[in-house]
Amino acid sequence: MADEIAQVVDLEYKGIYYLLKGTKAMIAAMVSGIKSLHKWNHEKWLNKPGSSSWQKIQEASEGMAPILEFPNEMFEPIIDITNDPDIKGKGRISPFEYYCQKNGLRYCIMPDLNPNDDYIPVAVLAQDFGIHDEQIKAYMRKRVESEEATDKSYEEKISEAKDRLEDAETPEKKEEIMKELEALEQGRNQNSELLAESKGKMEKNNVLDFADYLKQAKDTEFLDNPDLAMLQAQTCGVVREFMPEDCMYPIRDKGLVPESNELYYSQKTGDDTLLTVKRSFETDEKGLVYSVYEVSDPVTGAKLEPISDRGVTMALWNEKLTGILRDAGMMRDEPMTVMRSEDNLHDYILGLDTNFTKAREDGQGISGEAQIVIDQAKKDTEQASVYARSFYSTVTVPAESVMPSEKRILSLEIDDGLVEGISLVGMDSENAKVSIRSDEKYSYIGSDGKEKILTGDEILKALEGKAKGESKDLAATKNKAR
Repeated sequence: MADEIAQVVDLEYKGIYYLLKGTKAMIAAMVSGIKSLHKWNHEKWLNKPGSSSWQKIQEASEGMAPILEFPNEMFEPIIDITNDPDIKGKGRISPFEYYCQKNGLRYCIMPDLNPNDDYIPVAVLAQDFGIHDEQIKAYMRKRVESEEATDKSYEEKISEAKDRLEDAETPEKKEEIMKELEALEQGRNQNSELLAESKGKMEKNNVLDFADYLKQAKDTEFLDNPDLAMLQAQTCGVVREFMPEDCMYPIRDKGLVPESNELYYSQKTGDDTLLTVKRSFETDEKGLVYSVYEVSDPVTGAKLEPISDRGVTMALWNEKLTGILRDAGMMRDEPMTVMRSEDNLHDYILGLDTNFTKAREDGQGISGEAQIVIDQAKKDTEQASVYARSFYSTVTVPAESVMPSEKRILSLEIDDGLVEGISLVGMDSENAKVSIRSDEKYSYIGSDGKEKILTGDEILKALEGKAKGESKDLAATKNKAR
């Protein structure tokens, strides 16, 4: 009972002061998370000008470094710098990168503890706040204007539909219009929530209080196992769990559709089998969004007939959702994860042993009937091919063979050089797990400094040959010892 009483703690860690509030258990979790953040630096941004670590940003900031929520569109690569005299490089970069380079700004892309929203958390120097604030406001104003225009459009469409409803002559026509009205009202309400969120963030200058940032970690591994969450952030993104009804509801407003135009819902069973449903988004002639769900048989992997929520009322959808989950071998009263792209799903599969939260080891996360089905699936070679379609292989190598290249790109040492661009799945003091895609092309820097291209298959064969050679050497050593 005493542990439930809120505590206020002043924490000083590596020269930075934090004010923490919560139960003893929550504060302990926050302290663990803070320690992990001080080691954080996003690998994908390591070679970007201005990108730094959380620790360095804190040290260089005048006081607590603010965390700002940047609209996702500020990170879209739309600015061509090929002929820009002020920016080195070729190709396109994002507006965020552009003005940071122009002004020599330092920043740290933070682990996104709320990965399914439309904002990216970035820690910046307190003394640079004014420049960032000016840039963010320009994009937030555009976002608010767009959402206000969408709200007006919904009102017009709803009014027009109500007029048609009054003039409808048949019960069938009335029912059709009523379904359209419900969808329009759902879309308006969803857009209204986005508009209120945008205005609320603008009022706070898109500043995210550090305590609120940590609160976003609810239903992720960050507070219980921050090192695992940091690993997820580098691969598939921090994994958050939702109940099915909280994430598989009808979406009618375009503002809620992810950039990839698809979502992947997954549940992990007690025997570590991954069950997944794919959701893709379409738009009808009225401008309303609807979804198509692709469900696969949990035994054979064969795709069942797609299910659409177009023209479906909420009451009917709740009935359909139960059927979708049942056909996929999933459970409605168990949480699931949401991935925003197929690439993220593949990275998630690679970390199957570590990247799931609340995994049940005793098999209670699946019904008895479904468990029998899954047991059969494990013996079915076709089921194995379902997971093999990602073309990824996870290989265990000595930890010291994983290192950054001169370009600060995560690399794997093989024979006489480094393979750049491999993905790290896990690491301890002795071994590292890396993922390699068989049909991917990787840059290989030899000891002579020359660069060539290797396929994933070639790398895997090289690692296999190296392992066999080491095995022979070990056997020879043992024979000599005898």
